[in-house]
Amino acid sequence: MRLLILHLATVFGGAERTTRNLILHLNRDIVRHVYVAAPAPLRAFLPDTIDAFIDTSSRLRGGWFGSTKELIVDALAAGDLIGEASPDLVLGMMHYPSALAVLGVKLKRLPVRTVGSYRGPVYEHMLRYEQGMRRNAFLRLAVGATARLADRMIVPSQGTANELRRRFLGSAGRTVVIPNGVDCDAIRSAAAEPALGIEHLAHDLPRLCVAARLSIEKDLGLLLEAFRRIQDVQPASLMIVGDGPDRAALERQIADWGLAERVAFVGHQENVYPYIASADLYVHTCQFEGFGYSMLEAMACATPVVATDCPYGPREVIGDNAYGVLVPMQNPEALATAILELLANPARREELVDLGLARAQELSVKRMVGRYESVFQDVMHRSASGDAS
Repeated sequence: MRLLILHLATVFGGAERTTRNLILHLNRDIVRHVYVAAPAPLRAFLPDTIDAFIDTSSRLRGGWFGSTKELIVDALAAGDLIGEASPDLVLGMMHYPSALAVLGVKLKRLPVRTVGSYRGPVYEHMLRYEQGMRRNAFLRLAVGATARLADRMIVPSQGTANELRRRFLGSAGRTVVIPNGVDCDAIRSAAAEPALGIEHLAHDLPRLCVAARLSIEKDLGLLLEAFRRIQDVQPASLMIVGDGPDRAALERQIADWGLAERVAFVGHQENVYPYIASADLYVHTCQFEGFGYSMLEAMACATPVVATDCPYGPREVIGDNAYGVLVPMQNPEALATAILELLANPARREELVDLGLARAQELSVKRMVGRYESVFQDVMHRSASGDAS
């Protein structure tokens, strides 16, 4: 099988980690050739085992939906690119690449099977960041049509699958839930590296950690407010791993509170695991989340997790407080209380370490990749037999 992955990202996050893990662990007796079509900056994050890299920088625009005209132009360009690569199957990673892959194949009438992969809850995004009836109608049509026209649609959580079916009339029969997976051995090895940039943090204070893009949807302001509230009860320090448009504002807030000596903004790190592993707690805040890779990675690092119960990933990763602690969204007092309770209870933290490690081993990268391979093989089998369902 010849597989082309279309992934229009320029930074490395959860979806990009899924792409990387998929490429690293694919059974090359099943998928003999792997091509990636992406903007040039993504190449540095991908394994050397790919057979070809196609730079989309001059052919396709950004990674989100613009106008109807732009979507058609990009879909036609994507169809040309797919036709030139001549794969058996194309996988679109995230919403817009999925749309381009599926619509491009349809518009160009290519003999190629399509699998889309929506990595998060787009309806939740629309509620917060998309304005106007016409705009939302366009997004509903584009997202729903892509889901219905794809041979399969892969999503990382059942909540995202339910949203796709209810809000966008996606096909339940063609939607497959495949949770993200981690390589526990590789994470433990990487976690042994030094954590740089935190030298000014006091060694005698418990440490919290978050690894995320510093942007509004990650709700880091909630974490900072909870962090401020715990200081009078239990002084602690905080490691913030990641970069993004909100970094300057977050740094100003910490400085205004006089807590700069207790917070380390270490920026983007190729290896986040030394920071997560050195923390007493990992804290995950987000407005919405398709899965929440970093929670599972924290579990693999033997670090207990506290997370806001946002749609939809945290509850599916953590369960009903089975593998970590869930707190209500937009409630800094509840988050502060959960952090303080865990910091004051070493026995409970140790229990969560053991439960989290078991959860990380259950949601392994091997299991994830095996399920992707099963989807690919099923799609190709049905293609060969003339069954389009």
